[in-house]
Amino acid sequence: MLRLPQPSAAADTRLVITTRDESEHWARTFSARRLDTVQYACQDGLAERFGMLEFRFRLHVSDRSLLYVQSNAAFLFRSVRLPIPASWAPRVEAREDPAGIRQLRVDVRVVLPIAGPLISYAGIVELDETRP
Repeated sequence: MLRLPQPSAAADTRLVITTRDESEHWARTFSARRLDTVQYACQDGLAERFGMLEFRFRLHVSDRSLLYVQSNAAFLFRSVRLPIPASWAPRVEAREDPAGIRQLRVDVRVVLPIAGPLISYAGIVELDETRP
């Protein structure tokens, strides 16, 4: 229903980030399944939108790691933002750690209240900052 990637111990993965106006479009591909989000600055720090869901994060640096600390979640309908109570909201846990020259280790988990883990992925991102 959410078009999430199938469970896999290892998937062929690609991330392409495209800048658009004041935001970034993140196109993640896990094997043949795409997961698209949009990230942009907000009053809390960083927001990420997945369909009608918006997650807001405060970014913290700790011992060379970048931690994404979720501050809230909401449903977005055009210009209307409806906050989701924390006890009902999906919880995103994410971090980036240095992993070598032009490499980052990422670890992302999304957990639903009561139901448990929805999606998680971790691995090394090879940075290729070539621009057309």
